[in-house]
Amino acid sequence: MAAGFALGLCIATGALAQGFPSKPMRLIVPFPPGGPADISARSIGEPLGGVLGQPVVIENRPGVGAVPAMQALLAAPADGHTMLLASNVISTGIWLYKSVSFDPVKDLRGVILVSRSPHLVVVQPGFSGNGIQDLIRAAKSNPGKLNYASAGAGTMPHLGAELFKQVTGTQMTHVPYKGLGVALPAVMGGQVDVYFDIMFSAATLVQGGKLKALGVTSLSRSETFPGVPTLDEQGVKGYELYSTFGIAMHADTPDPIVAQLNEAINKVLQMPAVRERLTTLGATPAGGSAQMFHKIIRDDYEIWGRVIHQAGIDRN
Repeated sequence: MAAGFALGLCIATGALAQGFPSKPMRLIVPFPPGGPADISARSIGEPLGGVLGQPVVIENRPGVGAVPAMQALLAAPADGHTMLLASNVISTGIWLYKSVSFDPVKDLRGVILVSRSPHLVVVQPGFSGNGIQDLIRAAKSNPGKLNYASAGAGTMPHLGAELFKQVTGTQMTHVPYKGLGVALPAVMGGQVDVYFDIMFSAATLVQGGKLKALGVTSLSRSETFPGVPTLDEQGVKGYELYSTFGIAMHADTPDPIVAQLNEAINKVLQMPAVRERLTTLGATPAGGSAQMFHKIIRDDYEIWGRVIHQAGIDRN
């Protein structure tokens, strides 16, 4: 009896996957049009539609803590036709904002990691040092007097700097700005000392000599800046900071559909035009299994929860 039920369920889910997708798909983006998240979504959306035989419609739903985007995803049927472009904010929002009530580990299931971008630790060109240990020495000799910029409280540059302070035993003061367009000029002008900036926005300024890169936050060197050593190489062992984008779905989405989408997006991420587009954002195209990306969501949830708690950052 139980074996017959299991066989029937297997046939039913297999038939569901074979008929998928049966209509246009939605890819919900928790950010406004025009930024790296939106560009990443559009980079994979059109070719994914070609692979699946149904168009993929990009739907921008910006809002604090990705709440509007998550609400839209969780309100839709768990039939695989609604996807979410999941960034780090999916894992950090619950620790930062009172308005976030969803649990990223339980309410979502990862489908695939699309890309990840390390950050560059940048200072103004006149900074008297060329590496991370110079920054650590300066911070330790002037506790709390060095300051670091962010594009807003709770962003990855903010949390990455807090993690850096915790693992190096340094004290620096957070200066939040309302976006990159204000934070970067403040670093170049010397109003703030350091910025853990995503590579996409820092690259041109470093290449043009308007900022100095002290280190890269991946464990291996960046192809874009092979001459810039990692923080791990410079003695901050195991330090990693990435801005990530991936595809997630409602936790109740059937396994065969998740497997089909994972296979399709892996194909898309091997397309030269897609890889080139993502690389221009300073990101490394990824791919891999659904389980791997869900582990990243879970690990981010745990790691940044500890960092936020230890830093004493209050929920807004």
